[in-house]
Amino acid sequence: MNSWGLSTEGTTQPRGLAALSDQQRAVLRCLARGLADHEIARVLAVSQRQVGAEVAEILRVLNLRDRMAAVVFAHETGLIRLPVPGAVAD
Repeated sequence: MNSWGLSTEGTTQPRGLAALSDQQRAVLRCLARGLADHEIARVLAVSQRQVGAEVAEILRVLNLRDRMAAVVFAHETGLIRLPVPGAVAD
């Protein structure tokens, strides 16, 4: 997984989306859309503290170093697909 410059060489490979719970995938989807913790909490009807705990667990389970790596992971695994700016829809 290095198309975004995140070399996994010499580190443990992320386990994949199957390692996450449904709630964690929902949090990751929101995170990948650029929502802040308080916004994710509102969307998912959970506490902001719970969102923070879920993000920390996502990073741990997927062996990712930070939230940005989680966002890249979400995009690269197809969890979320955003339109490419300037692309013409078919």
